[in-house]
Amino acid sequence: MVDSARADDALDDVADALYALLPDEFTSARNARANQLRADDRALAKAVGELRRPSPAAWLTNQLVRHRADELEELLQLGEQLRAAQADLDAAALTALARERRKVVGALARDAGRLADALGNAVRAPVVDEVAETLQAAMTDASAADAVRSGRLVRALEAVGTEVDLDGAVAGGTPGPRRAARTGRSSSRGGAAAANGDAPRDEVGARRARKRQEDRETDREHAARERAEREQAERDRAARERAERRTAEAEARAVSAEETAAEASDRLDDAHAAADRAAAIRDDLEAQLRDLETRLAAAERDLAEAERAVRPLERAHDRAARAAEEARAAADELRAELDAED
Repeated sequence: MVDSARADDALDDVADALYALLPDEFTSARNARANQLRADDRALAKAVGELRRPSPAAWLTNQLVRHRADELEELLQLGEQLRAAQADLDAAALTALARERRKVVGALARDAGRLADALGNAVRAPVVDEVAETLQAAMTDASAADAVRSGRLVRALEAVGTEVDLDGAVAGGTPGPRRAARTGRSSSRGGAAAANGDAPRDEVGARRARKRQEDRETDREHAARERAEREQAERDRAARERAERRTAEAEARAVSAEETAAEASDRLDDAHAAADRAAAIRDDLEAQLRDLETRLAAAERDLAEAERAVRPLERAHDRAARAAEEARAAADELRAELDAED
């Protein structure tokens, strides 16, 4: 058991160092570390070689553990308060804490995006959204909170109702507090032995009968208490589930409303941008139209001047054409006369 714990601790130490690296550095560093360990500890080397590269959202959440530890712990403490309010069915506290959760998760997720830029590994908006979902899951479930605190997430987390699937989500050993050792309860029955040999036999029998009666009554009372406790526990569980469903539905409606508002805001921004582009195109076309109208007016003036200038030339052309026609007619008559004389 001790050797197993030491092996887990050794793996966790290596994993802690690897999951602090940038994603692009992870694979080569993991392989190099596994090769270094192979000569001394083949089992540890094999375990290190099997460590998976974290997803972008998991990497960024791991960096929050390292660079925004105080802010992250405040968020996880708020998650504990939420779970306590759910257990107590405190509707007023649930409403206030749920509102605070949305604000805190949104702020820390945005800060995570800025942290990624500062670390030289900028991420896109969908990755920041996955980080927000992971933080929500950590506030929903205590085991998920321990998984986030480990700083060794391999993938993002998602809460489905009040449950979070942690299978394969954390590299290395199981995160969170160590399990408490089980304690067994032992009980022994029997009353004090009637060792008084001087007591009459019927008195001893009466004492034994009274003891059996008392034991039966005690058993009945114990069974009744257990039954009442089970019934109360069932009622409490049903009430918690109803409260959790109502809370989840309210949160889902709030998220849906926020998403609808965000989409409407995006559409409004797109419409403003389209209107600005259309106005710019209109202004450009109006400027072109004014320029074309100016050029058309100038062309029309030039055409009028050309028409005025060509009219005398056309009249001179007509006169020259008539003179040439008359000259050809006169020449034809002259040739005819000459031919007649010959």
